[in-house]
Amino acid sequence: MMPQGLGKPSPLLLIDDDCSLASLVADYCSEDKFTVTSAVTGEEGVVLARQQHFVLVILDVMLPGIDGFEVLKRLRRSSNIPVLMLTTRGAAMDRVQGLESGADDYLAKPFQPEELVARIKSILRRVHPKETPSRYIVGDITVDETERSVALDGQRLNLTGSEFQLLTLLLTHLGDPLSREELVPRVFGRDATSLDRSIDNLVNNLRRKLGMHPDGADRIKSVRNIGYTYVSATVGVDAQ
Repeated sequence: MMPQGLGKPSPLLLIDDDCSLASLVADYCSEDKFTVTSAVTGEEGVVLARQQHFVLVILDVMLPGIDGFEVLKRLRRSSNIPVLMLTTRGAAMDRVQGLESGADDYLAKPFQPEELVARIKSILRRVHPKETPSRYIVGDITVDETERSVALDGQRLNLTGSEFQLLTLLLTHLGDPLSREELVPRVFGRDATSLDRSIDNLVNNLRRKLGMHPDGADRIKSVRNIGYTYVSATVGVDAQ
């Protein structure tokens, strides 16, 4: 991704059948060195995402034809491109389903264009950190932050951007419980609320993808009234 304000604008894909919204988003994003390509159906959006390069997808849940969840499912079969889902305000289950399906963040409609741009930048900062990344090994897990990849016992895992961010936080704080209040801003770029279960959903996804330790012990443990911690007996670091 090109740094904002320098060089060629970064391309975004907006999948939403609201043409007036698409025009508004395009205008605001252009001021921050983004270009917006619009698709009005889920099917069209999937085709564009596969044919062209985009740094992020803005995906509405309610679409004619296949809905946003099905679009996200199809995108995740072949790509880890960051996805920001647009949901109906108050539709908590839409947000939960979106995050469980691999969305990196969500934004409820109606929204302020400034907040949309802020969310986009926050996601891209997490996906493309400025600092020089490293490679490190924790037990049978190898993390390469340059490629933003994770391998378990030599086999690469298919993680979403949010799952990768959460796992690296847990791995770099071995044995130290991290609270939901700490994790939500660092994973999603927003403040946690009392009813926010987005981190719990991500933890469940990671547990499913990582499985248990070879000895049958849990990798990610819940710490009562606090949050979560990753437990491993062996730690190795190979800075690149």
